[in-house]
Amino acid sequence: MKAVTFLCATLVMAPVMAGELVAHAGGNTIRLAEGQCTSETVLRRLEPELQSQFRAASVVLEGSTFTACWRITPAGAHLVYEDGDQGLVPFNRLKPLISI
Repeated sequence: MKAVTFLCATLVMAPVMAGELVAHAGGNTIRLAEGQCTSETVLRRLEPELQSQFRAASVVLEGSTFTACWRITPAGAHLVYEDGDQGLVPFNRLKPLISI
């Protein structure tokens, strides 16, 4: 559960899902995009009937970047990584991405 563990204890609250969401802890980041998941590596790991529910995500963990896909669940954002690892980030741990 790569980045999910470090996020659970340290991130701030986010309201409703609108635009991109991000979670930070030190130099580690999970970024959830609105766009459809296009990672063939991740999509091959998913049941065909679930693939359309997943959105694009990227994770920076200890300086390494990982591609992931995510979908909304009642408990939060369910992430599936390229290597098959999975995790859950509660929505109250995410905040809207603010561009300046």
